[in-house]
Amino acid sequence: MPKYVDKDARRREVAAALRRVAAREGLEAVSIRTVAAEAGLSAGAVQRDFATKDELLAFAFHDTVAAVEERFSRIRIGPGRATFAEGLRAVLLDLLPTDDERRAQARVWAAFYARAALVPDFARTLADLDGRARTALRAALSYASEQGELAPGLDPGAAVELLLVLVDGIWLTAVRQPPGASLDPQRAAVDAAVTAVTGTP
Repeated sequence: MPKYVDKDARRREVAAALRRVAAREGLEAVSIRTVAAEAGLSAGAVQRDFATKDELLAFAFHDTVAAVEERFSRIRIGPGRATFAEGLRAVLLDLLPTDDERRAQARVWAAFYARAALVPDFARTLADLDGRARTALRAALSYASEQGELAPGLDPGAAVELLLVLVDGIWLTAVRQPPGASLDPQRAAVDAAVTAVTGTP
């Protein structure tokens, strides 16, 4: 009787292995072979799901985005919950490379970003993600405006772009940070952005 293989679970396992290799050795060490070895699988087993490194990277990118979005979903704002300023600060600070998992996610993001300059499918994926992020941020800023939680005279459209640039900057900076480096400058940047958007020190 053939052995049942949960392909979705195996793909998630492979994505997690890619992030571990990236966190430990950098993205240049990522290949079908190294990721397969990290996952305890044969290279052939990995290639059945991912024929190329780009396919592997694309899946790891989507898996990373899903993991980050799931963490963000736990941060709730509203009456009896966090203020908009508190929620925004929590979301931005959550992106900082405070552990190996977040550091690896930042490296996957940076690698995908670099490939998007050359691969149209990657560029379209990022454009779609940007569109979703803009929609979510506009909704959050609209709510904050109704609650009187935005800085006076703030241009919501400019605030959306500021926050998107900050998110990209946090992750791209994280890639260059050696493990154990101080994140105080990035925390200060988050605080400055939250103050600019909400007027709350």
